[in-house]
Amino acid sequence: MVDFYDELAYETNPFPETHPGNLATLGRLFGIPTASPQQCRVLELGSATGGNLIPMAWHLPHSEFVGVELSGAQVAIGQRIVEQLPLQNIRLEVGDILEIDPAALGQFDYIIAHGVYSWSCGSS
Repeated sequence: MVDFYDELAYETNPFPETHPGNLATLGRLFGIPTASPQQCRVLELGSATGGNLIPMAWHLPHSEFVGVELSGAQVAIGQRIVEQLPLQNIRLEVGDILEIDPAALGQFDYIIAHGVYSWSCGSS
C-alpha cells in the first residue's frame, strides 16, 4: 500500500478551517476550553508534503507542528521545503497513523485528520 502512495503524488494545500485559530474559536463557541493558537501543539494525520502545516508553522512560530504521513516520498518533499524556509517548529514524519505511539509523540492541543478516510477507502 505504501508504494501506491509514493507513486501517486497528490497536491496539498492549506485548509483554513483546520487552522488552530479557527479550531480554538469553534471550541470556545461550544464551551470547550482551548489552547491559544499562538502557543499550541498541532498534530496532522495524513500530512502529505506539509502543505497545510507549513503555512501554520510559518505564521505561528511559538507553536509546534507535527505531521505524520504514510508516504516517504511525500514527507521527503515536505522536509526539503521546511529546510529551505528554515522552520524550527515543524516536524514531518513517515509513519502509519494506525500504529502511532502516543507516548512517543506526546500530547497535542489540536489534531487534524482531513482527507484520510477518502484516501484509505480507495486503497483496499
